Amino acid sequence: MASAAVNGTVLHYEALGDGASCVVVPGWPGVDHTYLRPGLERLAGRLRLVFYDQRGHGRSARPAPEPLSLEQLADDAGALAAYLGAERTLALGHYHGASVALELALRHPSRVAGLVLVAATPGQLGSSESLADTLDATPTPPEVQVLQRVPPASDAELEATMHALAPFLFHDTGQSDPRQVFAGAGFDARTAVQVMQPLHWWSAVERLGDVRVPVLLLTGRHDVFCPPSEAERIRRKVPHADLVVLEHSGHLPWVEEPDAFDAAVHDWLAGLPA
Repeated sequence: MASAAVNGTVLHYEALGDGASCVVVPGWPGVDHTYLRPGLERLAGRLRLVFYDQRGHGRSARPAPEPLSLEQLADDAGALAAYLGAERTLALGHYHGASVALELALRHPSRVAGLVLVAATPGQLGSSESLADTLDATPTPPEVQVLQRVPPASDAELEATMHALAPFLFHDTGQSDPRQVFAGAGFDARTAVQVMQPLHWWSAVERLGDVRVPVLLLTGRHDVFCPPSEAERIRRKVPHADLVVLEHSGHLPWVEEPDAFDAAVHDWLAGLPA
């Protein structure tokens, strides 16, 4: 991997493929980008994918011990794209990385050409919403609630938690091996806590109407971490948003339904303005 000095930190990245620039924003606090590589690398046939570790993650530099805001992470993503010579970039974000991508489009609209948001949420309820807007047929298993309740006290504890959560990422574990999801990944418990703190109050709901770029929302019907109702909250308020629900997927639809996932992305890319 190469490195880029941006915004007072150093980010490690790797660019693959040819085509329009697309920064790939990881989504699990404290976990590096490697879990995204299997499957998403297929898109390098259409895009120049920039996989990177956000500040505090993986091989990127460690920040001061204070909360890491989504605004800061969004600024980093935009600065990395500019460092690599992209006048405007696509951003593909997964889970909390989708929130970072939303912030990127809101904070730096002139730098963003479009968003692909996978397992996305707009954050805490907006003033125009009610709890009914978050209701979904996919309940969060009690085991997942317990595992996510306590912040990790060490890197080893974070790693153990992520491996315990891995089976719940899938709708059909017979199709995939959960043990491989985080195999070889890097874990940083301090960073996980730094990122999770601002997530408790972050919300883009009241600003979604300001997202003027095309948005593709991809969500697994059986995602117990971020159900389709969360993507629907975004679709209702973003002017140019398309929502595709992958009917046989959980939290990692590019793994469980690779053909349908790739087709949705390719069709959306084909419809972007030249």
